[in-house]
This record gives sequence, C-alpha cells and structure tokens, in this order.
Amino acid sequence: MENKTIIERIISKERLQPYLTHHRNNQEKAIQHYKSNILVSEAFYPLLSILEIGLRNSIDFQLTIRFNDKNWFENHEFIKVASRFQIDRISDARSNILSEKKEITSGRIISELSFGFWTSLFDTKFEMTLWKTLRLAFPNCPKEIRKRRTMSSKFNSVRKLRNRIFHHEAITWNLDVIQEYEKEILEALDWLNRDLVNWLDGLNHLDNVIEENRKHIE
Repeated sequence: MENKTIIERIISKERLQPYLTHHRNNQEKAIQHYKSNILVSEAFYPLLSILEIGLRNSIDFQLTIRFNDKNWFENHEFIKVASRFQIDRISDARSNILSEKKEITSGRIISELSFGFWTSLFDTKFEMTLWKTLRLAFPNCPKEIRKRRTMSSKFNSVRKLRNRIFHHEAITWNLDVIQEYEKEILEALDWLNRDLVNWLDGLNHLDNVIEENRKHIE
C-alpha cells in the first residue's frame, strides 16, 4: 500500500475523501478507485475530442453560409444577436492567439473557441435567430426531435461531463450513467455525420476500460 502521507500530500486529502467515504475509509480501495477513475476519464478522450471538433466545424460551416462570411464571428449581423458571453469568448480567443504571436485567422479563432461557446449557441435566446441555421448541422437527427432544447440539453450535459474530466474530478460513482453518456455522445456524432462514428473504430475503448475497472469501482 502506498504511504498515506505521500498520497494525501500529492493527491490531497480533500480530493481523496469522496473515494474514502464511498469505500468506508478503506484507503487501498479508495486509491484503486481513484486510479480507475483516471483510466475511465482517459478513455473518454477520443469520444469528447471528435465530438467537440465535429460540432464546432459543423456549426462553423452553417454559420459561414448563413452570414456569407468565413469571419461570421465578427460579422455585424452575428454580433447583433450574440450574447455578452459569446462576445467575450471571441475576444479571449483573439487575445490568446496574439499572446502566442500568431496571425489571427478564422481557423485559429474557431479552434480557440471553447466547447462552452459552441453549446451556448443552443440557448433559448437563439430560438428565433440562429436555430433555423444551426439545426442544419444535424442532418441525421430525426426531425421530430431535432429541436433547439434537445441539442441544448444533450450538449450541455456532455459539456459538464467534459469539464469534470478535464478538471480531474470523479465521474465513476455510477457506471450505468457513464455508459449512458457514451451512448449520448455516439448518438450526437451520428446526428452530425455517420462517418464520425465509423471513424471512431479502434479509438473507442471505453466499454473495455469500464469492465476492466468495474471491480475497483463498485
């Protein structure tokens, strides 16, 4: 068993405490669960990566057509309907690019914008302004469920999971829920482009990782 003092100093007692509580203060089980959580989180990376890139590029494509401008994010008509949050994120993207002494291009701005920026485009305020365009980013979604609120719910749920993973938080309290997230992401990818799901072959090992670590979690 790892030295308790070292583990608590490196990982932090506060971060380890939920695992200890879950395993009735059994430190060995708690640490193993912590390690398993890292492995499961890591296994989500291909799914989240392809979803985020696929979503932003699909939205970028549709908004470029809508505003007839590859720099739609600075187009006056977009700015008129954008929220303060989005305007600030675009400004942040510009600042980040300049801080790296790089030329500002539309491609770099699109890549720099956060997942939160893209999911915010499904907010209620855009129902009458952008949704008619944004829905075209999901050609394979059945029309009866291709609603703004459906996309907002789905992608914001995934965004919250993504943020927990990228902030090294625990996600493995309920493996059934984790596998539902996988289904949600695969469905979203299918809605965007079925080739994205096929392209994941050989990259998505989440189910195997879950089964390999189930005994350390449950």
